[in-house]
Amino acid sequence: MIHDLQELKRTLQPAFTELQTDTLATCLYEYYQPIVHQREMAAIRDTLKSVSASQDRLALAQERTESHIERLIEAQDRTDARIERLTAAQERTDARIERLTEAQDRTEARVAQLTEAQERTEARIAQLTESQDRTDARIAKLTESQDRTEARIVQLATSQESMRADIEHLAEITKEVVWGIGDLRKQVGGVTLSVGQGLEAYAMERIPTLLEQQFGYVTKSAIPEFLGPEGDTSEIDVVYRGRHEGRPIVVLCEVKTNITEPEVREFLAIVERVRPSIAADDVRVLFFGYRAGEAARRLIEKHGCLLAFPRGIAAD
Repeated sequence: MIHDLQELKRTLQPAFTELQTDTLATCLYEYYQPIVHQREMAAIRDTLKSVSASQDRLALAQERTESHIERLIEAQDRTDARIERLTAAQERTDARIERLTEAQDRTEARVAQLTEAQERTEARIAQLTESQDRTDARIAKLTESQDRTEARIVQLATSQESMRADIEHLAEITKEVVWGIGDLRKQVGGVTLSVGQGLEAYAMERIPTLLEQQFGYVTKSAIPEFLGPEGDTSEIDVVYRGRHEGRPIVVLCEVKTNITEPEVREFLAIVERVRPSIAADDVRVLFFGYRAGEAARRLIEKHGCLLAFPRGIAAD
């Protein structure tokens, strides 16, 4: 498209004379100038319409953008509120963890104390066991001496009447020996009773810990009790009462230094007799001690009872 008069002259000049070129160029330029102006104006109007439509679309887009921004602001406000709640919850969690950590430290200290006490108890029991063995050996020797003394007395009585005085003297010695044996037996009985009472006291502390660790029981009490029908009660060494998964549970515990098969049978018979008087659906039996013979273990396992030692539960 030719936009000015000089450009139009340069276009016509090769074909016409200079005068013809000036005349023709001037006529053509004046003729087409209004047409070009109209076309340009139309193009401008179309452009302005297009710009206006674009502005309308931009305005709508701006409205949608502002609406979306408002929703984002509201969502951000909700997010900030939720973050504040989560932060508060985290602070409560941190405080609870600190309390649990302190409780764990106290528990570990208590366990360390109980472990030391257990080691001292086991050392004391080992000493008592050695003392018991020495006492048994001494009793055996005294018994042999008594047998020899009685045999000697019989020989002296049948062989020599004249030695009656000596026999009476020997009888006095025998009485002293018998008295010594009786006194020694009392001492042995006292040692045995002391060991048994000490073991029962230890069992009352140890059994709840074992049941809590092994089965998750929640302890209520663990003490000796008299159970059974009125007028025919039996003393149970340790009666453990607690809860398991929301249900009450009772564990009847027999405490022996050395658990034997006859003792297992005897205690099972007691359990059967006192069970109806216990106000609980879940009643279990536990044997606690330092040793248990093979026959006793088989019988305990056969009846579905628990066998526990100070270090843990051996069978269930």
